[in-house]
Amino acid sequence: MGDSFEELVERLKQTDEGQAFLLEITQRIATGGSLSAMLPDIINATLRISGANGIRVVLESSDSALVYATGPAAGKMMRFDELVVTTVAEHGPVMVVNLVSAKGTSLEVLKESFGGLIALPLNAQGMLQGVMWVVYSQPDQFAEGDLAFLAIVAGQTAVAIANARAFDEARRRREQLAAILSSSGDPVLVVDETDCVLLLNPAAELAFGLDAESATGHQVTEVIQVGLVADLLSGTAENTESAEWQNEAGQTFSLRLSEMHNERDERTGRVLLMRDITRYKNLRDNQSEFVSTVSHDLRSPLTFMHGYASMLPMVGELNEKQRSFADKIIVGIAQMTDLVDKILDASRLDPDGNYELNRDACDVAMVVSEIASTHQLPAEKKNLRLTVEMDPALPILNLDDLMLRRALNNLVDNAIKYTPESGAITVGATIQDNNLLLTVKDTGLGISEENQKRLFERFRRVRRREHQAIKGNGLGLFIVKSVAQKHGGDAWVESVEGEGSTFAIRIPLEGQNLIGAQSR
Repeated sequence: MGDSFEELVERLKQTDEGQAFLLEITQRIATGGSLSAMLPDIINATLRISGANGIRVVLESSDSALVYATGPAAGKMMRFDELVVTTVAEHGPVMVVNLVSAKGTSLEVLKESFGGLIALPLNAQGMLQGVMWVVYSQPDQFAEGDLAFLAIVAGQTAVAIANARAFDEARRRREQLAAILSSSGDPVLVVDETDCVLLLNPAAELAFGLDAESATGHQVTEVIQVGLVADLLSGTAENTESAEWQNEAGQTFSLRLSEMHNERDERTGRVLLMRDITRYKNLRDNQSEFVSTVSHDLRSPLTFMHGYASMLPMVGELNEKQRSFADKIIVGIAQMTDLVDKILDASRLDPDGNYELNRDACDVAMVVSEIASTHQLPAEKKNLRLTVEMDPALPILNLDDLMLRRALNNLVDNAIKYTPESGAITVGATIQDNNLLLTVKDTGLGISEENQKRLFERFRRVRRREHQAIKGNGLGLFIVKSVAQKHGGDAWVESVEGEGSTFAIRIPLEGQNLIGAQSR
């Protein structure tokens, strides 16, 4: 009885019966399977060799306890499950050779039914998986060596339970993922870290005319004949942000690539989701065509209206009220014309659109000077001082001259509209860090940090009481940013409320923006 636990385990291993039993238990666990198939085999074998009268394994579960039991006394043991589990959870392993000696303890109630008791926690992976408890019909029926024997069984059983639960959870997740992927109408492709195909869902099989079983395990470049898709999955594609692919059936897919990483942040593969945007693309193209057609058709009547309204004084003298009405008509026509132009520009520059920049030699200094010159008169009417600050030697660049003029014109026009009388506006053009930087600085009311966050979005305007009389459509700054981004640059604002704002356009002096660059 004085042997250590380790010595008892070693002694058990040295007996023929003990070795045979340990081999039987190990082989059964290695065979695997569900808990409902594995645990009965383990406890039946344990009952056979231990000489116990009953064994119960009570497992922790999210909804209710799962119990596996065997032996003649298993039925009588059932009503004590909660008591034994609570005792083990609070005090650890329990061994009572003679339950009569348990008088005055929580286990005293068992002495009327059983002679002895061993109860052990099933610990694995740092968690209590459940409790195994064994009863003997007579007191003093087992020795300390039986505790060592059952401890080995409990340890093996706990590992088997943890492994089975992990396997069941993994299987459940695989089944869920398989169901999701199978029901998805969007193709999904997965490759491992060596770019071999791991998974093709049914939609991907249909899109590429492949069989998932035969494609799995092969290099993606061997089974996918679409260059863009193969390049994305193999990591050689240059643009992974807004790639699209159209198959022979006329379907258009938006391609979205994600990388898989393990806990050490090592790449373990890539996932490509192909969203079918055919319907959306058709609607987008139809809408763009409709907007373009309507806008063009509005130009002619607006031109006639402006012309005839301007000629009214030529056909007869107008009184003061008539001149006022005619002026208002002309202003309204000008606002409508400006709106039509901006709708057309916004439609062309939409990120989902297909507008290609009309690049040509662009004299930036001339563009800045001409725009500043055309705005001198409107500035003077508000008593605003409009000045230009330019580097003396701005380069000739390969830009879309018309769109650049539209963008800069919008910034200067806004500065005049939103700067109070007697203020100042400065139009700047400099070279900084190999970038062309165009700026429009004003001494207006400024813009709060909250409004700055979404200022360049389509139809976004700053709502202030002081601006209620100012006409606008919220497209100008969207066009400014779109023009900058189409040229590989960006646009932003720096502003402090009560001090004014500085709007900037940055265009990099590289690539296609340089004279002589090859167009793609």
